[in-house]
Order: sequence, then structure tokens, then C-alpha cells
Amino acid sequence: MRDLLLLVVLARIVYGADCTPPADALIKLRAYLSYANRSEGSPALRHFSFAQAGGDTLFLQREVPKYFDPSRPVVYGFRKGHNLMMGSCPKDPRWASCAEKELLEFIHQPTTTTPATGPVCELSVMVPAWHTSPDSALKRKLASEVLQELIQFGYRSPREVYVRDFNVADPELDFYIVDREGNGNIQGCHFDAEISPHCGWHLYGMSPTEAVKRDIMVQPYKLLPQDDRPAK
Repeated sequence: MRDLLLLVVLARIVYGADCTPPADALIKLRAYLSYANRSEGSPALRHFSFAQAGGDTLFLQREVPKYFDPSRPVVYGFRKGHNLMMGSCPKDPRWASCAEKELLEFIHQPTTTTPATGPVCELSVMVPAWHTSPDSALKRKLASEVLQELIQFGYRSPREVYVRDFNVADPELDFYIVDREGNGNIQGCHFDAEISPHCGWHLYGMSPTEAVKRDIMVQPYKLLPQDDRPAK
């Protein structure tokens, strides 16, 4: 777990109490941000407000990502056993209650908002540069499992399957599938290595399919046929 050694969290306690975020929530947040910033190619420092609502962990990002509304900062929510949620909430002191509601909707729970409990903290998270995971038994196991999930989802008897080469902590996987007739398809997966099944399937909305395919095939990891995985 060498990646964990890169995790540097500097917490400034606003109200004097210990409110360090849970380690598993920080790991998910850090992996999500590393994946989101993979085009940057270098580590980055990000700043957050943090609160908890019951057992849920909530973050508000101080930096405004490109194309986002500054009046609605990006928020993240995490509940153990679920993917990390990303949403947006009004920029005011009630952000934690809004983020908790967003999280409950994301995990399909009743949206009676649990008030944020405990102090609010300001913290900085060092996000490492994204990289693919090296070949390992775990990576091969995950690749085999997501291939089976893809087939069970409805891609029966594919001729070729590629996933964009990945880090086992990534929150997203992108697949390019060639069926028996030679037709190509792309498929997205909200991914979590710690949850079974690993994939929550999705499409790409208005994103051009050819652009997604090109991104996958720039750095493909071949799932089928299994003669020379990973593909280069």
C-alpha cells in the first residue's frame, strides 16, 4: 500500500475538538480526485471543509473546478459500503445538510436530512498524480470480475473487450466492446474495488462516443481475447 504513504492531511480544527475525517473516507476522496486530475500529471493540494452527519462523511471543496458554478461549490459524501458521491450545494453554512441530502439520494435512502453533528473543520489534502496500477494478482482478479459483470449485464459473447488501463482505486472504468458481428460499443462503470458487484453501469450522455473510444484505446487493457493482456 505504497500509495497510502503519499497521503498528507493537514487539519485545522475550527472549534478546538478533534474532527479528523475517517481514514476510509479520505482514501476514497483522494482516489477520486487523483482520477479526476489524471490529465495534470502532478500532485495537487486541495482544500476542504469537513463535517459528519451520523456515520456519513461530508466534504465541501474550496477550489471551484472548471465549468462549475462558484455559488454552488462541489461537495462529496461518503458512507461505508457505497461509492463516493459528488454533487453541489449552495455556498452557505447549511452546506453539510444539503450534502447529506445529496448523499441519501445517491444511495437511494429516504431524504430526511440528518443534521451535521460535531464541529466543522478546514483541511488540506495532498492529491497524488494519477497512475495505472502495476500488474498484480489483485488487478488481474478485478479485471476478470468486471469482465464477468459486463457479460452478465448484457454483452453476451463479445469478441473483444478493452478497458482503459486503470488504477485499482479508480472510481470509474471505461469499456470498449466489439460484438460477434464486429460492432463497437462503449460502456461506463462507476467502479469500486471493495464492493461486489464492482460496477454500477452508465452511459455517457452527450459525450461523443468516438472521443471516449479514442481515450480508451490510447491506453487499453485487454480483457478479451486473453492472449496478451494488457494490450500495448
